[in-house]
Formats: sequence, C-alpha cells, structure tokens
Amino acid sequence: MASRILLRKSPPSLWGRASEARGGGTVVLHSPDSLRCWGRNFAKTLHRGNVVALMGPMGVGKTTLAQGIAEGWGCRTRATSPTFALTNEYRSKRGFLFHMDMYRLSKRELKTFPLEDYLGEGVCVIEWADRIRDRWPERTLEIRLKYAGRNGRSLTLKR
Repeated sequence: MASRILLRKSPPSLWGRASEARGGGTVVLHSPDSLRCWGRNFAKTLHRGNVVALMGPMGVGKTTLAQGIAEGWGCRTRATSPTFALTNEYRSKRGFLFHMDMYRLSKRELKTFPLEDYLGEGVCVIEWADRIRDRWPERTLEIRLKYAGRNGRSLTLKR
C-alpha cells in the first residue's frame, strides 16, 4: 500500500517545491516507512557539524526517523536506539553520525554529558534533545514529532 504524504509549508531544499517557509515546515506522514524515507531525504541536506534535535513523546518515531537519517547519511549499519549506550557512532563515506539519546539521564548527568566533544566531528542526531536545550549550538535543526491520528505523525522542522 502506498504511503500518503501531505505537505504544508514545506522547505524547498527538502521537497523541491517553492515555499515561503524558508526556516522549516510541517509534513504529515502516515507510516513508519514514510517517516524513515523522509529521514533519508533529509539526510541529503545535512553537512558535517549539523546538529539535529529530535523531540516528541515516547513511541512517536524518533528512533525510526534517526534510522532514516543514518541510512541517508550513508551508514551501512542499521541505527539502533542509544537509550542505554547514550551514543551510538556510525561511519559512512560522508563522515561520522552520532546518534544520542538523553531520555534516561538525570539532571546532573545531563549537565556532564560530553555533548561538546561530538560537535563539529560529524552529524549529531539527538533524541529527547529538549532535555539539553540550553546546550544546543546555534543553528541546531529542530524536529518535533507529534501523533497525527491513529498511525500518522506530524513532523515540524525548524531551521
């Protein structure tokens, strides 16, 4: 069955359409596969040093999106949730992708997590990034996921 993708205020570099929303946009995706596909396409716009902040409730698809981003970045190993490892490192011809998860860290651990050691060394994709918002570098790419109906997800990108 084909996935339906509904676009609203879509960024031109991602969907190839003219848009007034140069700073981002919202898309509604109707399956995990379409979320992963969006991530693969989004990764084509990324460069070494980019930080992607993923936010949304438990189970909304942050790891699924991160898997798509890793695939689009050229990583051959399937990205897995870094909830217990805190950071998973993947290498591709384009460079490193650091997949991080801030979910289970205490406030004290969040303050001492070595985020700055990773910045600039590759692309950083951070799940539960709202927990360390005060440490985001300037120009962090913010992606907020929300439930949209039974199987849909609303994805909002802020550049």
